[in-house]
Amino acid sequence: MKAELLKELIEETEMNDIAERYQNVAAIIGIEKFVQLADYARGDEIYFPKAENIIAPARNRRIKAEYNGYNTKELAEKYDLTIRQIENVLKDEPIIGQYDIYDYLPKET
Repeated sequence: MKAELLKELIEETEMNDIAERYQNVAAIIGIEKFVQLADYARGDEIYFPKAENIIAPARNRRIKAEYNGYNTKELAEKYDLTIRQIENVLKDEPIIGQYDIYDYLPKET
C-alpha cells in the first residue's frame, strides 16, 4: 500500500475500529504507533517485559554509584528493595577502602 494512502487511512481510523482487547495499548501509544507496532509484529504475539525489569540496570548503576560502604539499609529503603537485594547488586563491587593484591605488585613498563 502506498505511504500516502496508508497515512490517510490511519488518520481515518477510530478507536472503535480496533479490537477491544488492543484498545488500551492503542490509547497509550496512539493509533499511528499502534499500526506501526502491528506492522512490526505481523500477526505474531509480542512479549513485553515488566517495567521494573527494563529499568533495573539503570537502578543498579545508581545503587552502585550511591553506595558508600555504610548505607545499605538506606539504599534498600530508597529503592524499595531488601538489604539482601542491595547486597546482590553490590556483590561484584570492590569493598570500599580495600586494597587489591595488584596494588602491591610492581607496575609493568
